[in-house]
Amino acid sequence: MKTKRLLAMSLAVNVLLTGIFAVLAFIYRDKIAQRFVSIKGNPTIIMYGNSITAQGKWVELLHRTDVMNHALPGQSTYHFLQLIQSHVVALHPKICFLKGGINDITVGVAQQKIQKNLKTMLETLIQNKIIPVVTLTVYEQNDPHSKSEVDSLNHFLITYCTKQKITYINLNQYLADSSGLKAEYAVDKTHLNEKAYVIWAREISKVLKQKGI
Repeated sequence: MKTKRLLAMSLAVNVLLTGIFAVLAFIYRDKIAQRFVSIKGNPTIIMYGNSITAQGKWVELLHRTDVMNHALPGQSTYHFLQLIQSHVVALHPKICFLKGGINDITVGVAQQKIQKNLKTMLETLIQNKIIPVVTLTVYEQNDPHSKSEVDSLNHFLITYCTKQKITYINLNQYLADSSGLKAEYAVDKTHLNEKAYVIWAREISKVLKQKGI
């Protein structure tokens, strides 16, 4: 009788631990997948940007295991430029999705500096035979000054990308209205919710299909 109770307790503990492991694996599935991509090396796709990019669960969203999220939360385009060699170029991806600028705008970095940093990064990617794709800067919620600065930056990016035949993604046409980022796609003034990431991933998938990647 005692042996049966011990067996039953052991089984219950094993079931509980298995359940906990399954739940944790589900919650952290993208981080686990990212670890796998990191160990495997040579990702096909690199996502490079600030916290808005960092918070995307790109393995899950894109249904691929060859995508590396190397975003830098809280950083500006200056930091992206300083780390692009180690975070992108050294990994030899086929394509890099680049998004940045809102942190620069928030702390008052001049447009000329932001634009120069982004231009230099795009040139660096092209020189290293990495396909660059720009995701235009997304508006913040209800911030006219920020919106004006974003418009100036995006105008530069559209003009530059068009001239250089670089593909760009404009999320504002889906996520924003005349006042800025729509509340239905936001978790706060600046960051995106899951609905927004699904739209973003859809646009990325279109680009990947167009480029045969």
